[in-house]
Amino acid sequence: MHYVMAEETFTCPAEALATLLGKKWVPQLLEQLATGEKRFGELHRALPGSTPKMLKQQLQLLMTNDLVLNSKQTIGNSLRSSYCLTSKGLSLIPLVQQLKTWGQRELVCEA
Repeated sequence: MHYVMAEETFTCPAEALATLLGKKWVPQLLEQLATGEKRFGELHRALPGSTPKMLKQQLQLLMTNDLVLNSKQTIGNSLRSSYCLTSKGLSLIPLVQQLKTWGQRELVCEA
């Protein structure tokens, strides 16, 4: 059996998920979106050190894997775009929180 994650194929589902969550900014994006719908600028401000290019790439990766939805709405003459988690993305949040808790408890943090 093979598991596909954004054009990469894996034989182990744990490896596929670890690869996804190991991408820069992905866990932080999931955590930000777990609190509710966000616009791109809000996500960028919430993740100091991130670049717009990298965030766009990671959001696209999450959308390709059906974890994030980009909804667009026309208001007057402007287009409002926002991101939210899908039910599949929401199901990942407890795991991301467990990984974060384990890391805080078990890994050495250097200032």
